[in-house]
Order: sequence, then structure tokens, then C-alpha cells
Amino acid sequence: MNILITNIGRRGYLVDFIKENADFKGKVFVSDCDNTASGLYGTNDGFFILPKPVENEILYVKSLINVCKQNNIDAVLPVIDPEIYILSNYRSNFSEEGIKVIVSDRRVLDICFNKIKMNEFLEHIGVLYPKTYDTIQNFKSALEQGVIEFPVILKPIYGSGSIETCIVKDIRQLELLFHDGMIIQQRISGIEYGCDIFNTFEGKTIRCVIKKKIAMRSGETDKSITVKNENVKKVALYLGKKLGHIANLDCDMIEEGENVYVIDLNPRFGGGYPATHLSGVNLLSILIKLLEGKDVEPEYDDYKENLLVMKDISLKSVVLD
Repeated sequence: MNILITNIGRRGYLVDFIKENADFKGKVFVSDCDNTASGLYGTNDGFFILPKPVENEILYVKSLINVCKQNNIDAVLPVIDPEIYILSNYRSNFSEEGIKVIVSDRRVLDICFNKIKMNEFLEHIGVLYPKTYDTIQNFKSALEQGVIEFPVILKPIYGSGSIETCIVKDIRQLELLFHDGMIIQQRISGIEYGCDIFNTFEGKTIRCVIKKKIAMRSGETDKSITVKNENVKKVALYLGKKLGHIANLDCDMIEEGENVYVIDLNPRFGGGYPATHLSGVNLLSILIKLLEGKDVEPEYDDYKENLLVMKDISLKSVVLD
């Protein structure tokens, strides 16, 4: 079983996590569109510089398929949002070559990447989410009626990495920062959690690891503590069943009293995954077992609790050709 992790960026630790499994006998390759991406230089079995997916998706897909065929790659694991959305359109092209692309179908991705569609889905299945407005006029009406109050959260409908996401304290600041393609959301005061909700290729949830967020950096979890929380787990397992994604879902929730609000869905291995892995749940090994056609039984509580996981800064240097 040979794996290619695409647009690896700074997540070279994913290669290490796969290779630390003594039962894994294959190779792990990586790619990126930037030859200075640190994840290219580590314990992988080879790396490739490919075109940017968002600039020419047809060229990118063609180049990626060629790399897979030349290196006997069985599965492609993308880890950034724009590429995941693109590759979902070409799964059949890869499948014809015997290559499995680890992305959910477009129904799932449309829900995850569009905050308005996400809220509509959550409303439909009865899961709480922050009050949301897509125009200043609608927000002002709610403000006058006392339905919502400042401060509020301003974010893009299609967002990644917390780009343009900010706290807004008054109407003047809101009118200055708001533009088409953004939403205004109620600010929930509570404890924020990140959950890794892992499904089989048939959409059955088999793992769930909950982490209390301590610090964020550029939209990515920087410090977290693994916890057991039945209230959050109940929502996570229900969400995994109803969404029907494949492989990992990085889900953000806020618990306020007895209420649990879902604020973000990321259908991939997210920045909070290292805490899940270090707590004893190797989702990458489970993914490989599923790719090999093996059965994996559900287990939701078999991980270390109260484990503080912190990301550190390490240095790499290479001589570029």
C-alpha cells in the first residue's frame, strides 16, 4: 500500500505517523506546489513538485495521476480545502487507474465548505449553531429586536484558516469590514472543542476523539487537552452518522451550559489531528486498514485523557537543486 499526501505544507508529521506503524510495509510520498514547503523534506520515500490545483485543475489532476501511475501509488490523501473540493470532481478518473482518492462526495463537501449550507444542514438534523445573518440589513433588524447583540463574529461564507474571521464590537466596525460573501454570527461564550470524527468508506462512525482547545494560531489548533465529554460526544456521533463523510472530519464545537453548538466542519485531517494521534488513536493506520479491505470495530473512548499537546517550532535546512 503506497500513499501520496498532497500539498503537504508543514504537515510532515503525517508521514512520521504512518511510518511509525510496524505493520505498514508500503511507501509514503508527498507533494506540494512550493519547493520550500518543509513537509517535503523528512522521512518520506520521495516528493514531487506539482502545479497549483486552483490555477489549472485539469493540468494538476493530469500531473497527479501521472505521478501516481509512475510510482505505483494506491491512495491519495489531500489535506487542504481547495484541493479536496477539486479532487472530488475527478474521483472516477483516479478510480479508472486503480487509485483511491480520500475525499467525501460533493454533497458532504458543499455542506462543509459553505457556512450557509452547513447551517441549513444542522437545522435540518436538529443540531445547534450560532445565529447567522448574510446581510447587514437582516442583522440590524435582529439587533433592533434584541435577538442578537455585539460583539459578533464576522467570517467568509467560504473560509479556510480563519482568513478574514474577526470579532466585531460595534456597527461602525461591522459596516467597515463587511462585504458580499461574508456572514455575521452570534458569538457563543463557552468552551471550544475540536473533534476528530472518523468514518468508514460506508459512512459509519468508528472513532471520536475530543480535545479542548487552549490556543489557536492562524486558524489551526496550537495547544489542546484531550477530554472525555459525553455531551459533546453525543453530538459528534450523531453528526458523523447524519453527514456520512468518509475518513476524518475535523469538527469545531462550543459548549455553553448544556448546549453544544457546531461552528465548523472540515472534511480532512486538520491541524488538531496530532493530539488525537498522540492520545493513542492512530487514524492514519485505521485508514490504511480500510483501504486494505479490513474491518475496524467502533471504539469511542479508548484514548488518553488530560493529555496536553503543544506544537513546537523545529528547523530544517536543505540545499535546493
